[in-house]
Amino acid sequence: MFNPVSTYRIQFNKDFTFRQLSEIIPYLHKLGVHTIYASPIFEAVPGSVHGYDVVNPHRINPEIGTEEELRNVSRKLHEHGMSWVQDIVPNHMAFHPGNLWLMDVLEKGQHSMYASFFDLAWTSDLFQGKLSVPFLGGSLEDVLFNKEIQIEYHQQRLVFRYYENTYPLHPRSYAYILQDPDAPESIQNLVRQIGELHQLEDNLTYAMRWHELVLQFQALMNSNVREYIDGCLQKANDSDDQLKHIASQQVYRLKHWQSADRQITFRRFFTITDLIGLNMQDDKVFEHYHRLIRDLTHEGIFQGLRVDHVDGLYNPTQYVQKLRTLVGEETYIVVEKILQVDEKLPDWPVQGTTGYDFLAYVNNVLTPSSSEEKLSAFYADLEEDGDPQEKIWRKKSHILYRHMGGELNNLFRLLLELNLIDTETLNHLDRESLKIVLAEFLIRCPVYRYYKDSMPLEEQEHGAIWDILHNIRQIRPGLEAAADALADVLLVKPQKNDPEYNKRALQFYM
Repeated sequence: MFNPVSTYRIQFNKDFTFRQLSEIIPYLHKLGVHTIYASPIFEAVPGSVHGYDVVNPHRINPEIGTEEELRNVSRKLHEHGMSWVQDIVPNHMAFHPGNLWLMDVLEKGQHSMYASFFDLAWTSDLFQGKLSVPFLGGSLEDVLFNKEIQIEYHQQRLVFRYYENTYPLHPRSYAYILQDPDAPESIQNLVRQIGELHQLEDNLTYAMRWHELVLQFQALMNSNVREYIDGCLQKANDSDDQLKHIASQQVYRLKHWQSADRQITFRRFFTITDLIGLNMQDDKVFEHYHRLIRDLTHEGIFQGLRVDHVDGLYNPTQYVQKLRTLVGEETYIVVEKILQVDEKLPDWPVQGTTGYDFLAYVNNVLTPSSSEEKLSAFYADLEEDGDPQEKIWRKKSHILYRHMGGELNNLFRLLLELNLIDTETLNHLDRESLKIVLAEFLIRCPVYRYYKDSMPLEEQEHGAIWDILHNIRQIRPGLEAAADALADVLLVKPQKNDPEYNKRALQFYM
């Protein structure tokens, strides 16, 4: 198997491209560098300085080069006996107009071919089954009053324009905007066909038919009825009521950006709202996303892969197993994973982590022990007295309740929707207490996450979960009944080996 040594990290962006890397390869070789470790190279948000906000994993980022330039760099590296480890980002993509998969979902909703690609809470009662788009600078009403949102014709489609962002309109909105008894016959014909579109149930048929209607609309925009269409758009843009009604027709809700701390219908990368989680546990999503990664690895461009934020995935174990199968046994794979001091990496088919734990040891080696007394005194002055563990829990509680309340609400709602607690027990429980226990479980978990992907849990993980809940019982009086209910869900009922129940319990646990 390939074993990288003397690794040098390259941060690609518009100011450092494939061509510029090619120019310094001889210099890196003289330094003794044997392996290039590259930041993400797939198409990202325009102007991205890091590349982790991918919008299209099937295309090389045009700001840093082309596939041909990548191959030229690869050949030059091989000539110097150097190799390439590539950073990949399977956990999330950018929530951005350039993400055409996501824009297709915002346009068509669950009729989209990509509806299953993103980790979305379609059943959320907060938005009546609609997705949240929390990127406005104020409430929708204020933004409409200030004329900050307008409808435009953009890239063959009608969209809401909000500064540099655009969000596609649902097909039904075309009919609403254009319909009029006195409309040209070609417009009336289009409106009639849009009405028939909603009778289609198959997503592929729906997508193909809508594509045909988009082409028809494009032709009309280039015809003598353009003036009529422009008039319809102007009429809609001049009316706050019409714009508000059109906004209500979408499969999404335009919201203030701060609302994401309280209400959200998609999984984010921590609190970064413009990075949306992927359902990488779905075989279809995995295969589609990794198409170019697979090809470039098999071609020998990449000798290794570095997996970004593996813990964010629904099932990290399953993911690394599928990735190993995809790229073969000879490809070097490491995962970005922060291990606690006494935590071991699961038995995964990878070569290890990216080395945060090693970096901690290096930092300790390079820290002069003579400074300990001064630093401890400084910290004592900076922080109030108290148990460091209590402080950690307090900070985690602040982040969860202040900035990730929407995620907590989604998890609590999922617990109820999956019917994991029988009705009699639920009727005797204070639901708020149950949500608090769920929050305390997250706050007091001593590791980032656990990895068991079957129920019942094995002895070690079973014991770890039991210890967390026991700790909650001791520290938070009054939550005993709710803690017992969660223990029953995760630890007791799964022992009965009811396949249907265990399937639902595992979904909630993961």
